[in-house]
Amino acid sequence: MTYEVVTWDSAEHGAIARIRMPMLSAKGKMKPDWLPVAIHAATPEEARSKAVTFYEAELERLSSKAANMEAGRAKAAATRAAKKERV
Repeated sequence: MTYEVVTWDSAEHGAIARIRMPMLSAKGKMKPDWLPVAIHAATPEEARSKAVTFYEAELERLSSKAANMEAGRAKAAATRAAKKERV
């Protein structure tokens, strides 16, 4: 999965970075979208570095979320199968 980091300088806020990355949709599919996070730093290079670090942590969180969703689906399917056997 790829991501994009966009940085720009703001006279009022310093350097700002935004990340566009694959995000998990409500249907369980990964689609690219802008994160609702603006990362501030003194320089564009520092903002980009912070954004990359944030991206890696966010990707780990999303992969864990997807694994948990899949485990929940498997558990629900097993429960449904057990109920069918009892009836």
